[in-house]
Amino acid sequence: MDTNQTNTITFQASELLKKHMRFISVMQQIFGVISIIAGAFLCLGIISAIVGIPQIIAGVKLFKSGSSFSLVANTQQEYDIVSAIEHLYSYWKYALIAFIASIVFIIIYIVIIMAVLNNYYY
Repeated sequence: MDTNQTNTITFQASELLKKHMRFISVMQQIFGVISIIAGAFLCLGIISAIVGIPQIIAGVKLFKSGSSFSLVANTQQEYDIVSAIEHLYSYWKYALIAFIASIVFIIIYIVIIMAVLNNYYY
């Protein structure tokens, strides 16, 4: 199988699809900015920056995906949809990293709190 082979997908962009893509693009841009702001707040702490940095990167990728979806709705260029999907893929990758880091951070925090409480009561 040739891995360099590309497949072509074509679709008709109806007005309803364009409207939906514009809505998706706006929502991705809004949530991208919210994600960037949340990541910036997380970066205020030294240890919590482990979660904040991937959160910021994920927010930037989501914002860029929204921008590309907006371009798709307006210009209907194939490289814009490819860009939108690639940025969305990167968003989910960094969001997963931030999620895993936050779970690890919470577990470590709970263990520390339990150790402190155990020492306090005994």
